Amino acid sequence: MSVSKEASKLIQKIVLVLLILGCTEALAQPEEATKAVTMILGEQGPDGCELLGRVKGSSKESEAEEDNTPYVDRLIRARNDLRSEAQKLGGNNVHIIYSNNTGKYDIPGVDKEIIFIGNVYRCE
Repeated sequence: MSVSKEASKLIQKIVLVLLILGCTEALAQPEEATKAVTMILGEQGPDGCELLGRVKGSSKESEAEEDNTPYVDRLIRARNDLRSEAQKLGGNNVHIIYSNNTGKYDIPGVDKEIIFIGNVYRCE
């Protein structure tokens, strides 16, 4: 099957526009969105780092939300929320000090929210 020259040029222009839009979107992301945040579990936080504060990450986007999202997606949402809150404080490490993971089981009447609470640090 052959494609006419006009259709080929149109396809090339569409691909070019999509590529430019994709690059523009990537460049428009705030710098914090591209910084890595290390999450640490254990008894102690990182040594030699500056403590910036405490943050909470939740799997719920709003209090009124009825969440039928799969467990893994809720877990990822809570982790990403914790990472985002750490980035807002300028941190690059989070020592998770508390987690409420009742959302793993589908028990009637039990809230499925997953919560992580951690201390945020800036480490060099």
